[in-house]
Amino acid sequence: MSIKFENVAYEYAPNSPFAHHALKSITAAIEPNSMTAIIGATGSGKSTLVQHLNGLLQPTEGRVLVLDTVIEPNKKSKHLKQLRARVGLVFQFPEMQLFEETIYKDVSFGPKNFGFSEEEVKSNVEQSLRLVGIDESIWERSPLNLSGGQKRRVAIAGVLATNPDVLVLDEPTAGLDPQGSKDMMELFVKLNKEHGKTIIMVTHDMDHVLHYAENVLVLEQGNVKYDGTSEDFFNHSELLKELGFVAPKIILLKDMLKAKGIETDSLYDLDAIASVIKEGRHE
Repeated sequence: MSIKFENVAYEYAPNSPFAHHALKSITAAIEPNSMTAIIGATGSGKSTLVQHLNGLLQPTEGRVLVLDTVIEPNKKSKHLKQLRARVGLVFQFPEMQLFEETIYKDVSFGPKNFGFSEEEVKSNVEQSLRLVGIDESIWERSPLNLSGGQKRRVAIAGVLATNPDVLVLDEPTAGLDPQGSKDMMELFVKLNKEHGKTIIMVTHDMDHVLHYAENVLVLEQGNVKYDGTSEDFFNHSELLKELGFVAPKIILLKDMLKAKGIETDSLYDLDAIASVIKEGRHE
């Protein structure tokens, strides 16, 4: 089942001098088993939106349909605990999710809290830690004494340990070096393609959006500015400029070539574009 936002609005601190509408009538859908990027400037409503996906926030107006759960204003769903096991949210700062004495205990917390059997907890924890690349030799180490990249991996393992259908990632590669960032994105692709997870990532990295996301949802001041495929999104370079995003280098190259009469169509692979230039194909 897809995820749907139906006329969703959210207001922080209503009926107070600090009232602020973070979301304004959001209508959008996210298809199952897809990789979707949610992008927008700081303060556009991205983090607020994704916190509706597992009921951390309830809409002020409208409703959110996630898997088999409906989240509506002023109505407490009976299925929120089950939903939070099925929709894993990884925060931008992993320290917000790490609190146990050891890595193993930390990753065990979720499945234990959701009532998994001892055998399931052991199996899920060990599988998740290995999947994210945390070596068994450090499982008894404190998660707070790890590098930034390792903390992020442990936080992701803690979410994966409940075997969620949907994985929501807020700036998943922030602070990682290029190789660590690439490894992390390849892990998400593996979870999507091999394990059937729906991946939703909030990101500012346009290269990741281009190379990994199938669909893009753009927010601007709490409204939907664009909702469609990543290919269509990057075919409108003027929209990137309007929104203030730095286009991926491959897009800048394609625009330069187009200005010189060299059409690269929907090619986004550098070797393929080089072949077009070599062959001298022009409009």
